[in-house]
Amino acid sequence: MSGYIPVDWILFLVRVILATVMIYYGWPKIRSLKSNAGDFERMGFRPGIVWGTLIAAVECFGGVAVLLGFYAEIATALFGFQMMVGTFWKLKIKKPFTDYSYDLQLFALCIVIMSQGAGIYSLNAFAVPMFLRWNVAAASLVGAFLLAAFSKPQGTAYEQPATAA
Repeated sequence: MSGYIPVDWILFLVRVILATVMIYYGWPKIRSLKSNAGDFERMGFRPGIVWGTLIAAVECFGGVAVLLGFYAEIATALFGFQMMVGTFWKLKIKKPFTDYSYDLQLFALCIVIMSQGAGIYSLNAFAVPMFLRWNVAAASLVGAFLLAAFSKPQGTAYEQPATAA
């Protein structure tokens, strides 16, 4: 027996970490869909109730799916798309790198699960190669960019603060 950690265990750890983050951020959104809808309206994603509810469901219920390994590849594809939109949106409103680097890190974890599967102790897998196509990746990138580009944030809450000279 070698001293190396099997890849399935690493994938399991990535899955647990990603699921924990998804549930942590999704649960409050599920608990307060109306408030969450208002946040999405202010960010420029209208109708806020549709986008806010969709994102709450992806994060909370998708997080549970990822944790259980129940079609985790699909849940991470949806969450990864959300992280792409978030990154493009933050670039659009000129947020600093520190504000969207977290989205990129979560996106990278999604790519690991989408490309390698959920690892050990997963309930049900999905045909991963579906996501590993250039045309799917390109369409996702374009879609995420367009969603962020067509958002119309309200007010000054999402403008970058002025820096001291």
